[in-house]
Amino acid sequence: MNLTKKQTEFVLSKFLEKPTGLNDVLEMVLNAMLYNERSEFLATNATEGNKANGYRLGKVFGQGCQLELRIPRDRQSMFSPVLLALFREQEDYLREVSFQLYGKGLTTRDIGEVMQTLYGRHYSKSSISNFTQSFYDQMRLWRERTLESHYLAIFIDGLQVKVRRNGKYQNECYYIILALKEDYTREVIAIETLPNESATGWRLVLQGLKERGLQTVGLVASDNLSGITSAVASVWKATPHQLCCVHLQRNLQARVRHQDKAELAKDLREVLSPGVVDHTREKAMKKIGQIKIKWKDYPKLISHIDKVPWEDYLTYLDFDHRVQRMLYTTNWIERFNRSARRTLKVRSGLPSEESVLTLITSVAIEKGNKKYAYPVYNFKFENKLKKRDC
Repeated sequence: MNLTKKQTEFVLSKFLEKPTGLNDVLEMVLNAMLYNERSEFLATNATEGNKANGYRLGKVFGQGCQLELRIPRDRQSMFSPVLLALFREQEDYLREVSFQLYGKGLTTRDIGEVMQTLYGRHYSKSSISNFTQSFYDQMRLWRERTLESHYLAIFIDGLQVKVRRNGKYQNECYYIILALKEDYTREVIAIETLPNESATGWRLVLQGLKERGLQTVGLVASDNLSGITSAVASVWKATPHQLCCVHLQRNLQARVRHQDKAELAKDLREVLSPGVVDHTREKAMKKIGQIKIKWKDYPKLISHIDKVPWEDYLTYLDFDHRVQRMLYTTNWIERFNRSARRTLKVRSGLPSEESVLTLITSVAIEKGNKKYAYPVYNFKFENKLKKRDC
C-alpha cells in the first residue's frame, strides 16, 4: 500500500500522540533505513552466494530510553551499515561525558542518574564503574609520563583531602609538584602522598622524578616540610632550595597578639621585599636584627626567629628582581589547590587514594591545557635557572 505524504504525516501524528510515540517513530525510521541500506548494498555489490541473512538486535539511545534496532546481516558478512558508525560515535561521546563528569567530582551513582535522565537506563552502576576504571588508567599513565630533562624550577606544596582507609575517613596530605619549563610554560609533573614526611620519603619522591627523565633543576621551592631540605641536597647537590616565605610569615604572625599582627606583617614585608632592585641578603638580615630588638617582649617569637634557616628563605634574592615574587613562595600551587578543592568538595570524602589521585590529575591536565600553557615571560631575564650540572 502506497501512502501519500499527507497520509503518512497523519499516521505518524497518531503515533506521536502516545507517551512513547517519538521513540516508536525513531525505531521504525531507523530500522527502515537499515533494511533499505542492506537492499541497496546487495543490489550494487552482487557477489555469488551472498544474500540477506536475517537480523541481529542492537540498542541505541532515544529520548529518555533505549531504542531496539534490527540490524540486517548478509550471508558473507560483507555488509556494515553506515548508520552503525554514527551510533559508535554516540557511544564514544557518552563515554567521554562520563569521564568529564567523574573528573568534576561526580560519583558513579551520580553519573548513572544523569545518563538515566538523558538517555534512559542504558548505563548500570557497574558499566559506569568500568568507564571510571578506564579513566583511572588514563590518569595513571599521565602521571607516569616521561618528563623533560631540565626544568627552570619546581614548586612543592600539599593539599589536605579527606579519604577513606580501613573503613574510616581521615585527612591526608597529597603533594603537588608543579614545574616551570624551559619555554616558560608550566605543568604538574607529580602528585604524591607520603604516610610520613621524612628525608627518606622525599628522596624516594625526587628519585622517582629522575627515573622518569628529570635530571637537573634550576631551583626547588617548597614549604619547610620535614626532611625535604636534606633530600633536595642529596638528589640535586648544586640546586638552590627556596623555602616558602608566605608560610613563614603566617607562622611568625601566629606568635603575637591579634592587634600586633598587622604591624609585624609590615616589618616582615620590609625584611623580604621581593622585587626591590637593590634589596640583598645583607639588608634582609640587618632588618631581622631590628625586628628582634623591636619585638623583644615576645620571647617565643624571638626564639623562633633564631631557629629559622634564613639562608634558605632568602634564596630568591640571588635571582633577578623581576622573578623574585614568583620564586619566594609556593602560591602557584596554592592557586592550583583552590581549583582542586572545587572539584573535590563535590564529595564529602573520597573512597580511595586512587580516586583522589585521579581527580587531582584531571584538574592538573585541565590547567596544563589552559592557564599553564601561557608562558611566564619574566623568567627570560634570569639565566641562573637554565640548565647546568647538578
